[in-house]
Amino acid sequence: MKKILSVLFIACIAMLFASCHKDGVYNPSKKISKIYYTDDGGNKSLRQVWTWNKNNTLEKIDYYSGGTLSYTYNFTYEKKRLVRMNNYAANSYAEYKYDNNGLKEVNVYSGGTLNDTYTFTHKNGKIVKIIDTYLDSKSADQEFNKNSLQFVLPEELYTAAVNAQKKFKVDEGKSTRVYTYELTWEKGNITKLTETVSGSSANITYVIKYDNKKNPYYGACLNRYYEDNVTGGYLCKNNVTSGEETYVDEDGVETDMFNYEYTYDGQYPISRRYMGNNYTTLTEFEYTK
Repeated sequence: MKKILSVLFIACIAMLFASCHKDGVYNPSKKISKIYYTDDGGNKSLRQVWTWNKNNTLEKIDYYSGGTLSYTYNFTYEKKRLVRMNNYAANSYAEYKYDNNGLKEVNVYSGGTLNDTYTFTHKNGKIVKIIDTYLDSKSADQEFNKNSLQFVLPEELYTAAVNAQKKFKVDEGKSTRVYTYELTWEKGNITKLTETVSGSSANITYVIKYDNKKNPYYGACLNRYYEDNVTGGYLCKNNVTSGEETYVDEDGVETDMFNYEYTYDGQYPISRRYMGNNYTTLTEFEYTK
């Protein structure tokens, strides 16, 4: 379930202000306080509550389901740079290692066991390639992975991403798989992402378009599994408006599309409407005063 690389959806820890920004530093000028979600049936619910430290770093995010607190992410920093993210209730955490301004490696653990290792290639201050060594033991804590993404991406996009990931025809008997993500940038946004996996001849390509407003997630790292940050759009300075997903294998080509509409307060979105697959959902943002 963790393997989600669907549309933009693109999203993750990244480059806040070009050359002066350090990976792992998240300090937006307008800070999220709460996020609400309305499904296709018109049912609205609180999904997230964000708490910020006095030094403007993100302390924690409380995730809700059905009006009840489900779990909490806690963030740890060194000199305002993220070095660890914990879900204490699930005994899961991620550790971040850096090389000067760039992210070098992310290691993800569950129950004390290493589940995943990511390594990064940079060019001109941007992440252009991610190698994800995915271990079989990652099957644990699937609900945690699922919930963490669906609050960043609309639930319908999470579902589309999972379905896209299932298209890969790989040897399920393998205990380790290597996923490769190649990123193309334009004006501070990821405009194209290609995903391949060891043991499969297939590939998935995402082509994404953006608005010219500020992305409230820009520079954040809110998911243990780094590619979920990428698909969430945290690496990009603007907000996704549309995308196209193309899956290619020996049987042919499949294409899916989606669109977003926003309302804004100044430069930041206060609502995001998803339209695709014959239904519509709404995500609403509240910010600190």
